[in-house]
Amino acid sequence: MASTNMNVFFSYVVIFLYLVHMIEANSLLQKHHIHVYNELPTNSASLFVYCALKDDVVANQTLNSGDQLSWSFRSNWLGTTLYYCQFWWGSKQSSFDVFDAHWYATYNTLNYIAREDGFYRSHDQDNYLNGLKKSRHDWS
Repeated sequence: MASTNMNVFFSYVVIFLYLVHMIEANSLLQKHHIHVYNELPTNSASLFVYCALKDDVVANQTLNSGDQLSWSFRSNWLGTTLYYCQFWWGSKQSSFDVFDAHWYATYNTLNYIAREDGFYRSHDQDNYLNGLKKSRHDWS
C-alpha cells in the first residue's frame, strides 16, 4: 500500500515538473525586458515617452538625448500581455505596440531606439546595437 502511494506521489511530481517545463518553454514564466533608448540629436527637443499595459502606466517621462528607460515583466498566464507606447519629439509623434505576448516567444529582450528618421529595434540583451534593424514605425 505504501509503495503504491509513493508511486502515485512520484507520478504527480513528474507530471507537475513536466507542466512547469512546458509553461516555461512557452515563455509564460520567462521574464521579458523592454528598453527604450533616445538617440535623437543632443541639440534637439527631448523625447517624451508614455507606455502602458491597459490602464497600468509603466512610463510617463521625458528622456534627454542619451537617456534610456527600461522595465521588466512576465506575461500573464493567458498569454495576452500587450504593452504600447506613445512618443513625442517636438511636433512629431509615433505610437505602437512594443510587446505582444503572441509576437516574441523567442525573444526576452526588446530594444527600441528613437532616431531622427524613426525607430529601430533589436533583441540583443547585452548590446542593443547588435542586430539593429529599422522598424516600420516612423515619426508623423
